[in-house]
Amino acid sequence: MSVLPFPSRAHWAWDARGHDRAVRVSPHPQENVVNLSVWREDLCVGTVRLRPADVAVLIAGLTDGLADLAQRPAGTSATVAELADRLTRVESRLARPTWRTTATAVAARVRTALRRDPGPRSPLAS
Repeated sequence: MSVLPFPSRAHWAWDARGHDRAVRVSPHPQENVVNLSVWREDLCVGTVRLRPADVAVLIAGLTDGLADLAQRPAGTSATVAELADRLTRVESRLARPTWRTTATAVAARVRTALRRDPGPRSPLAS
C-alpha cells in the first residue's frame, strides 16, 4: 500500500451545520482530475474524481445555487409564500376546478397572513 502525499493546494469547505463535516477539494494535475472528498470528523467517507469539464458543470451549478440564494428573502415567511405560489401554479394545471379554487384561496390566505405578520424581526432593526 502506498501513501499519497497530501496535496498542498487543497481547499476545505465546512458544513453549515458544524465543523464535524467538510468537503475537501484537491487538484491532481498529474491525473487531470480534481478530487472532492467528504469528511466526517477526521474520517474520509467518500470521494469523487472529476475531469475539468465536469468541474465546470459543478461550478455552474454552485453559481446558479448561490444566485438563487441571493435572490431569496431571508426568513421562513418567504418560504411559505414560495410554497403557496408553487401550489397555486401546480393546482391551476389540474382539470378539476375545485382544486384550482382551493389552491387560489389557500394562496390568498397565506399572502394575507404574511402581510399582517412578516415574521421575526431582528432586534437591531428597531
